[in-house]
Amino acid sequence: QWLVQVLAKNVDATVTGTVYAPNLEIPIAGAVVYVTANEAEPVPDGVYCAECVEVGCDEQFAITEADGSFEVPASAGVGRKLVVQKGQFLRVTEIDVAPGENVVDPEQANLPDRWYPGGGMWIPRIAVVQTPNDSIYNILAKIGLGHVTDAGALIEGTEKFDLLSQSEGGALLDDLEAMREYHIIFVPCMAQVGMGNLSAQRLDNIRQWVSEGGKWYVTDWANEYLYETFPNYQHLHGEAFDPDLDHYDTTGTVIDPNLQAWLEALPDPLKDIGGGYPNLLSLPEVELEHNWSGIDAIYPVMVENDEGQQVDVGHHPWVEGTCPVCTPSDTVRPMTISAEYGCGRMMFSTYHTDEGEHAGLTPQELILMYIILEIGVCHETPPPPPPPAG
Repeated sequence: QWLVQVLAKNVDATVTGTVYAPNLEIPIAGAVVYVTANEAEPVPDGVYCAECVEVGCDEQFAITEADGSFEVPASAGVGRKLVVQKGQFLRVTEIDVAPGENVVDPEQANLPDRWYPGGGMWIPRIAVVQTPNDSIYNILAKIGLGHVTDAGALIEGTEKFDLLSQSEGGALLDDLEAMREYHIIFVPCMAQVGMGNLSAQRLDNIRQWVSEGGKWYVTDWANEYLYETFPNYQHLHGEAFDPDLDHYDTTGTVIDPNLQAWLEALPDPLKDIGGGYPNLLSLPEVELEHNWSGIDAIYPVMVENDEGQQVDVGHHPWVEGTCPVCTPSDTVRPMTISAEYGCGRMMFSTYHTDEGEHAGLTPQELILMYIILEIGVCHETPPPPPPPAG
């Protein structure tokens, strides 16, 4: 996430370890790790434009591998700071670095599970509209942002995010200043029921918040919160009359190479949780259950950056597959997508990312976790302005 690596002075040590999710079980790929004698730049408390920054002239950084491992050059000294960041997850830990190799414990390098700047910990400010149809809050709890029952359900009251009723979710979207308190907002399937009308003011609020750096996530039957808000980015099947389809399962293919590498590098117990649930043993193919929307097309969305260059900020497809209830039924379609809008990003999946209570994480839940972290990373150059809404 840092643009420039400058040759460090007096490098006489290395610091090695592995970055894990807050639950200390899931390795994190693509995290930035460096050691410094200086203060790390904190995560702003609320929506912001995450542009990459340069490390200092006495620092070098490493990017974690697909298995979460890292080896970063460092200068020996007492009271150094180990900085680990992925998106809005940031941990700063004071360590003593001896000449030669230094191995840090996972607890010193894992992504934090709470917002506690006094303890060197920052996490995204997250709002989740509650719905049992796609209980994303269970996934967030499983990765360490809450406690779960043996059956894998969030124990309410332990969550490190805001869990909103549908009426509260609607009220949030009507209040731009309240939205600005969050880095990520989830509107999962059926959250739209009870949220009220998707008014012009609400559409403007969503676009403005995303343009300022917000991360916007929508799933299947809540699709109007994608296609009405960002109509020139994609076309959903049946969008002209009713894009809410009947349920279907399908075999998807992971087409993003970094996502596939991370899935392949996961420990074996995470690849197959058993119990008849889909597994990761046939990558790049994955079984995707409980789809309720279809994507007919994603479009290039061209905008001009500060250097006068045309840049495509349209959707990046992560997973694709067929839609048996669409016409034609054998067309390969994007099923998990993300795009940029100003400083922010939006995500959409045609399927539920969580289906009921269960222990462990299914492939589609792991994919969600990966993309949440990826869309939080910084922009390597100042992002171009948002395109026209229509």
